[in-house]
Amino acid sequence: MKLISTLGLLSGIVANPLRRQSNSGCCFQLATVGELNALVTETHLGELSVGTSSQVAGFCLHEMATTLADGLGNNCFMRPPSYQFECYTGPIGPTTFNISQPDAHGKSYLTYDNGTRLFRACPAATATDQRYYIYSDRTPKTGCFEISLSLKDRVAECNANKTAADSKDPRALQPLMAMPTLALTEVIPAPSNTSTLQSGFPTSPVATTTITIPISTSEAGASSPTCTIPPSAPSIAPSRVGYPDPGAPGGIHDSSSEVSISPQNITIFEYSIPPSFLPLNASNSGLPPLCALEFRMPVCTDLPKGYPCYGFSGLEQEIVANSGIRFVLRTDDDMATWDNTALHQVFPGENSIIGTFECAKLAGSYGGNRGISWEASSVRNFSLEFIHAGVGDSAQFQNGIGAWVVPCL
Repeated sequence: MKLISTLGLLSGIVANPLRRQSNSGCCFQLATVGELNALVTETHLGELSVGTSSQVAGFCLHEMATTLADGLGNNCFMRPPSYQFECYTGPIGPTTFNISQPDAHGKSYLTYDNGTRLFRACPAATATDQRYYIYSDRTPKTGCFEISLSLKDRVAECNANKTAADSKDPRALQPLMAMPTLALTEVIPAPSNTSTLQSGFPTSPVATTTITIPISTSEAGASSPTCTIPPSAPSIAPSRVGYPDPGAPGGIHDSSSEVSISPQNITIFEYSIPPSFLPLNASNSGLPPLCALEFRMPVCTDLPKGYPCYGFSGLEQEIVANSGIRFVLRTDDDMATWDNTALHQVFPGENSIIGTFECAKLAGSYGGNRGISWEASSVRNFSLEFIHAGVGDSAQFQNGIGAWVVPCL
């Protein structure tokens, strides 16, 4: 019997940045090997299983402490009397975990206690439930069969940590336990159902807060100036979105408001900044005024009534595989400074500053609107499909998911 697991839609989970920061070191996904062959999935409550369309689970191993946590920071264990493989918030369980050396086929496996790699897959209690739960080989349950759990999409730290551990030199392992990070500041409006956009202006204030999210230094671009977005700041939705097409006007095949960013699809966001769009710091600092490209991703339950939920490859896939979006500056009348190499990650419930650039000049200092566009592509199998709010003069939804040009304070 073969089971195929899929990445589920994440429609109502709010990302927890504090937990996300705690996951470092050897991170990976797990796939069953044996009569079942599928990725291990997890509900937002921490329940692990095989054979469902739940979120693909991600795990991080702390090799010094031989402890395992899921991508949300929950501790994993198999405790009596059931010995079920679970990950929940709370104290570290009695189970010690490790990973095996690669076998002849290059596969490494999750082991526990004294190096055991044998697990058991047991069907759910009801005939209509197609899930299989995972247990240690000491489970008293009957009707189960033997499996192993191989590592999938593991990060480079797994190999580095294993090499250091095998050297039996504690000093060699220490610098490898945490992934180097660079702080990326994001300004995040608190969720509000009362704020709607009309012609790019919020009708009610939205409180803001600032968090810091770590990103890999190997992919982080040059640091950009801090950008704080005040509650009353105007915002500009794309004048159009589409995909690259050399034969279309401007090289963009208009897709109305439909956005698809995936390994197969690229989306272009095109903006028109009028001369009257004056950043708030233009008359005070004496420096060139700054704008930001801000990506807003409300949880689906906070979208306006009738707004379709987005399709998302998921938090676990994004965190474990370090996947995301690359925004490349495609066209600009004023040649703005922009980092085309940085990886950007977006999460449900958060607004992310993708980058800052010198933007609208004083009114009357140049003729016409300033055109600027970005090309968004997938990095490491990231996938996001949605209806962009505010696109077009008669947009059905003015407030929702998408990328906006906003002024910096």
